[in-house]
Amino acid sequence: MAAAEELQEEAICSICLDFFCAPVMLDCGHNFCRACINLCWARAAPACPQCRHPLPGRGLRPNRPLGNIAEQLRRLGQPGGSEEQIQSQLESLRREKGELEKQERKEQWICQDYLEKVKTERQKIVPEFKQLRQYLDEQECLLLAQLGELEKQITRRLKENAAEFSRKIIYLDGLIKEKECQLSGHESPQDAGDVLSRCERAKLQQKEQMSNELKKGPGIRSEKAPMLEETARKPQDALTTAAGLGVEESQGLYTKVNVTLDPDTAQSRLILSEDQRSVMQGATQQSRLDNPKRFDLWPCVLGCKGFDSGQPCWEVEVGYGSCWAVGVALESVKRKGPIDMSPLGGIWAVGQYKEKFQALTSPVPTPVLPSIIPQRVRVCLDHARGRVMFVNVDSEAVIFTFPQATFAGEQIYPWFWVGKGSQLKLS
Repeated sequence: MAAAEELQEEAICSICLDFFCAPVMLDCGHNFCRACINLCWARAAPACPQCRHPLPGRGLRPNRPLGNIAEQLRRLGQPGGSEEQIQSQLESLRREKGELEKQERKEQWICQDYLEKVKTERQKIVPEFKQLRQYLDEQECLLLAQLGELEKQITRRLKENAAEFSRKIIYLDGLIKEKECQLSGHESPQDAGDVLSRCERAKLQQKEQMSNELKKGPGIRSEKAPMLEETARKPQDALTTAAGLGVEESQGLYTKVNVTLDPDTAQSRLILSEDQRSVMQGATQQSRLDNPKRFDLWPCVLGCKGFDSGQPCWEVEVGYGSCWAVGVALESVKRKGPIDMSPLGGIWAVGQYKEKFQALTSPVPTPVLPSIIPQRVRVCLDHARGRVMFVNVDSEAVIFTFPQATFAGEQIYPWFWVGKGSQLKLS
């Protein structure tokens, strides 16, 4: 048995570890398969792979007897190694296969995870950019409309000023001619003084009137859009500057008033505090008698006191939830059934619904993207001018302005809408 194993070892190529196939002998006496030695020398300088003896001549002599022995052993089906070696090689191959399969599963899992992330990111980006494009389109339409109105006011003012200047110039021409005639006729100094006095009065009156006209300025003002400031800030600032209505000047005209909630108007799900300065939506209907003033479907409530003149303002804490709206409403606002929360329905307001912060404009709400969602909102009402303005109390930044509200002489009431999980407090 030992002799058979030694014979097998002698018939195996040390390069491919298999029986010799067309064996050749080198000058150093070692034998290799012809294909194996040629492949080995193709990668490195000619030398014996076993003893490292250099072979510059590349001498290869066929060893036919050794080839015959190897062929006989191959035909007899003798293995190219012991059973223990084959078993060890088999286990090694199985382990390698298992590692590759494990690595393949891991790679598939990683790629699948990345695919899911890419899909989620795509679903997130598409609606966001759609909303931004819609917002930019709406801002463009709004600013163009305001610029058009401002252009009309400037043109009208230019025509009025031209007529006024022409009248004053004609009047001054008359005074000049009268003075020249008096000087040529040698009038008394007192007569000349009367002419000069009239000229000075005319100049003073002209300056005062001019000063008052310059202070008036066109009455256009656009709301600020804190998000996308690089896109919307410049045209809006230009409008505000041209209109001559700074934020500080506008807010300084209003008078803070004490506002309480009217329980007779509160929808049956709303819960009012004892001092009637806080409201939230309950889980069930409250026991309240129905009356013509009460909202029956939408969770709304009005303030106790209405306003038919002046410039009142009040502040509301809105940071207790993400579904709310505050503003003003006509006394004749619809109370029963679904209502139109927009100027067409007699309501001028801003609010938040989950992630959306918007002004309730007609025919569709206008997205308002402030840099910080306000925690407290100041509602400013100018009844005479038909203006409703909303201000972030903490930053004193204007959130949105309804510049031309139509009140038709009605009383205006504070208006509140309270969604689930939200609470509004009057401060």
